[in-house]
Amino acid sequence: MIWPVLTALMSHWRRRPFQLATLLLGLSLATALWSGVQAINAEARKSYAEAASILGGGGLSELVRNDGGMIPVKTYAALRRAGWLASPLVDGWLRADGGRIRLLGMDPFTIPRETSISAMVEPSLYPELIGSDGILLANPETASRLPGFEDRLRVIRDLAPNMVLADTTTAQELLSVAGFSRLFLAPDQPLQRPELASVAPELAIRPSATASDLGRLTDSFHLNLTAFGLLSFAVGLAIVHGTVGLAFEQRRPVLRTLRALGVSARHLVLCLIAELLTLALVAGALGIVAGYVMAAALLPDVAATLRGLYGATVNDALRLSPLWWLGGVGIACLGTAVAAANGLWRVARMPPLSPARPRAWIMASSRAMRWQAWGAAIFLAAALCAVTVGGGLVSGFVLVGGFLSAAALLLPMILSTLIAVAARWSRGPVGQWFWADTRQQLPGLSLALMALLLALAANVGVGTMVASFRATFAGWLDQRLVSDLYVTVEDEADIPALMAFLEDKSDAVLPIWHIDTEVMGAPAEIYGVVDHPIYAANWPLLSALPDTWNRLA
Repeated sequence: MIWPVLTALMSHWRRRPFQLATLLLGLSLATALWSGVQAINAEARKSYAEAASILGGGGLSELVRNDGGMIPVKTYAALRRAGWLASPLVDGWLRADGGRIRLLGMDPFTIPRETSISAMVEPSLYPELIGSDGILLANPETASRLPGFEDRLRVIRDLAPNMVLADTTTAQELLSVAGFSRLFLAPDQPLQRPELASVAPELAIRPSATASDLGRLTDSFHLNLTAFGLLSFAVGLAIVHGTVGLAFEQRRPVLRTLRALGVSARHLVLCLIAELLTLALVAGALGIVAGYVMAAALLPDVAATLRGLYGATVNDALRLSPLWWLGGVGIACLGTAVAAANGLWRVARMPPLSPARPRAWIMASSRAMRWQAWGAAIFLAAALCAVTVGGGLVSGFVLVGGFLSAAALLLPMILSTLIAVAARWSRGPVGQWFWADTRQQLPGLSLALMALLLALAANVGVGTMVASFRATFAGWLDQRLVSDLYVTVEDEADIPALMAFLEDKSDAVLPIWHIDTEVMGAPAEIYGVVDHPIYAANWPLLSALPDTWNRLA
């Protein structure tokens, strides 16, 4: 009995292949966009954890200078002689193909065993690490970006991306620095050691950096990615819901015939679920493949953005677990269930011969509108709670999402009320027929109108936000790019000749120097300028000491 029912239901898609393509395309795109965004977020957070486990020493405390400078070797030696169990670390950046790579210099003989570095570096590599010409350790992708070091590179696959390990002496030579960036403290220290202030008063104990520190810094970035992925998933579900709803509308005679032939409502709903589950699995598989391709294509740019904004080290290649693939299939099935739940409920609750009668379908839709009104009330309550109780970016998303969802859910009821009012005021049979037919079409069009409302609201909101940002940024550039000509010099040897050439052809030649560095653990660019009135006249400062420009001169 089940197979003939499934055959009768599936014949609808054979007669209407365009609807089938729309259903599969909407669900696969929704799955692709959502799973792709989640893959990028998961890869980024995994990279944060790997980098933090190395940089933070597995949760160990650190000794750093109060002024943020390098720790002299003699200070480290004094600490060791006083009984402090510390291990030096040199931290800096190397220029490489495609950007910068973090270089960490460590002492393999004193590094605490609790650190992930100690677990990654095998004792057999110690002799090759020691010395100014020691080897460099990197993962395969990072090693390929270091031309000129092929003879000194050793590959460790578990090492975090964009990171190189070396001995402290090797790191000091490559970075052209003296001393150490910080010192790891072993968890078990001698009880009779002297106080830090009596040995090295210029140092301070700092808790270790963790993945959660960087995660909090980048939360807004990932939250925005998730929000756009969720919006795309919702739009895809709207397409699926519209297609499934249209299929239910067009198959009302088939449903009536099957019920008249003795098929119970339970068996009919189960067959419809089996049909939709099959389509969801196919669309989910296509969506997962498309999401993987999208995430793999976007991840290098996302990694570069996170590296530039936050100094976060993110792998450029996806490393996805089977749970991600299963999650993609699960979200496709869940989305299909949400999109088809209303239609399945109406089929299950109607009497055997009602599906062929449009009035019965309208009555079922009216009950659905009442449930939508309750849902809108819940969303409005959540939005109001976000305003009164919450705070921050998440509360803002809840507020906007609650109001948008409530407006979309209330739209069919508002339209139905307006149509009913217009029908009462209409005169003549043509007017009555027009409004009755309009009300008859409302259930099939309601979701499309809800999706249109959300799309227009999102378009207006994002468009306004981007336009405001563009205007603000253009004003910011107009204030700072006040010179008539900017010239970038690739070779420092050309600077004297260029300045001599320009001095006779301009009112002033104002050289600018800049370096890439870190300030308080975050990436920064430091610019050096010459004293000239143009800066005081055109460069507003958000925070400054009194008489700033005269102090700079």
